[in-house]
Amino acid sequence: LLFPASVTWDKRNDPLNAISGHFIEVSLTPFVGLEQQSGDGARVFVDARQFLSFGTGDRYTLAGRAQIGSVAGASVGEVPADMLFYSGGAGTVRGQDYQSLGVDIAPGVTVGGRAFAGFSGEFRATVTDRVQAVAFADTGYIAQDAFGSGRGRWHSGAGIGARYFTPVGPIRLDIATPLGDRAGEDIELYIGIGQAF
Repeated sequence: LLFPASVTWDKRNDPLNAISGHFIEVSLTPFVGLEQQSGDGARVFVDARQFLSFGTGDRYTLAGRAQIGSVAGASVGEVPADMLFYSGGAGTVRGQDYQSLGVDIAPGVTVGGRAFAGFSGEFRATVTDRVQAVAFADTGYIAQDAFGSGRGRWHSGAGIGARYFTPVGPIRLDIATPLGDRAGEDIELYIGIGQAF
């Protein structure tokens, strides 16, 4: 039984292509387990973004994002699977496989974690009225316990991208690779509408 609630503070100048302002969303979901193997607890998630532009006509934009999440109360095995945290993919760490980072509970068995931290930074440069070039880096952390303790790991990715501006918003193309030992070995391609965040 879930009791979701959220509050949003959106001061971006444009939700699809912000060049100034900030965005903060906090969601809280208390839950009660109705079966013997289910537990009681609460999930909290914070998504904060900041945008700063400079140069002639605000040609250059610095964009930053921080995501923090925690599931308190129930153990990993008692929390609904879709309420646990993973990292990797377009919404967290580009360059890493989708939801590739979780908590290894046994050889070859990975589940979501009860704690998550993700950080992203982008440098966006306007090339023409319709084209923008982007360089970015992302990093993410997943831990077994609610406050980041217990088993946990980081992973990171970086890449470049382009935006083509249309009347419905920018079309996004990003190419990214993992950072660390696998740098350059895997390449991930992302296509979407709107900025990554």
